[in-house]
Amino acid sequence: MIAEGEIKVIMLCGTLKRSNQFSHTRTMCEFLEKHFETHDCKCEIVDLVEYNLKPGVESDEGEGDEWPEVLKKVLAADILIFATPIWWGTYSSLIQRVIERMDALNDELLETGKSELANKIGGMVISGAEDGAEHIIGQIAGFFSWNGLTVPPAPSLSYLGNYPKNKEELMEQLEKSKPIKNMAEVMSYNLNYFARLLKSHPMPEVSKGTSKDIPPGTVGMKG
Repeated sequence: MIAEGEIKVIMLCGTLKRSNQFSHTRTMCEFLEKHFETHDCKCEIVDLVEYNLKPGVESDEGEGDEWPEVLKKVLAADILIFATPIWWGTYSSLIQRVIERMDALNDELLETGKSELANKIGGMVISGAEDGAEHIIGQIAGFFSWNGLTVPPAPSLSYLGNYPKNKEELMEQLEKSKPIKNMAEVMSYNLNYFARLLKSHPMPEVSKGTSKDIPPGTVGMKG
C-alpha cells in the first residue's frame, strides 16, 4: 500500500542571488515545483542567501544563527532537494554550508545508528553554463545516502544550455524543451513514489546485534 495525502517537499536553493534578483537556479526550482504539484506534493523553496547561516558543525551555533529555523523545515519535509548553480565545477558555497551544518545529524547516525533524515527522499536541481552536473550529483547523492536519506533513480534536474536574461524567457525555454520536461516529470514521479512508499513502509530501527540480524537496507546499527 502506498501512502495517500500531501507530501512535503523542501528545496534548499543555494543561488548566490538575492530573492529580488533573477536566478536561474530558483527559476528551475519553480519549474520543478509545478511538476511536483501534479502528484499532490506541497513545495517550499528556501532561499539560503536570505538566512544568517553561521559557520560551524552544530545544529545551533548560538545567537543570531538562523540555521535552526531552516533545519526545522528540513526535518518536517518528506523530500529534501539541494538546488545549486555550478561554481568552478562544484556546488555553491551555501550548499557547502548546509552540508557542514548537517554534520551534527551525521554524528547522531554514527553514534546511535538512527538518523532524523531516515525515510526521507533526496534530490538535486543543478543550473550552469559549464560541465560539472554529474560530479555534483555524485557528491550530493553520496552525502544524502550516508546521512540516512534514500536517493531514488533519476533524482536530479539539470540544465546546462544557454540561459536567457529574464525569468519569463527561461521558464518558457524550460517548458518548450522536451528533454527537460521529461527529466522533471520522471524526477518528480520517482521522488514522490518513494516518499509515499517509505511513509507506508518506513525502514525499521535496528537494535544492537550481529550483522545477520540486520534487515536489508537499514541505515546502521543502534547502540
